[in-house]
Amino acid sequence: MKNLAVKTLAISAALLPCMVFAHAGHDHQSSWSNLVHFLWLAPILVAAGLLFITRKKAASKK
Repeated sequence: MKNLAVKTLAISAALLPCMVFAHAGHDHQSSWSNLVHFLWLAPILVAAGLLFITRKKAASKK
């Protein structure tokens, strides 16, 4: 399990620079830009929360 987590983290880190480039028309001056960027964080926070909860439950069962 730890090996899978390390591989996933390494692949994500390798792909991250490719994903952060803004596409043409990506407007950072818009009044909505901060909200849009914060909304992209929501799935990451949900996934981290679910991972934390499932690991905590698994640890308490041992």
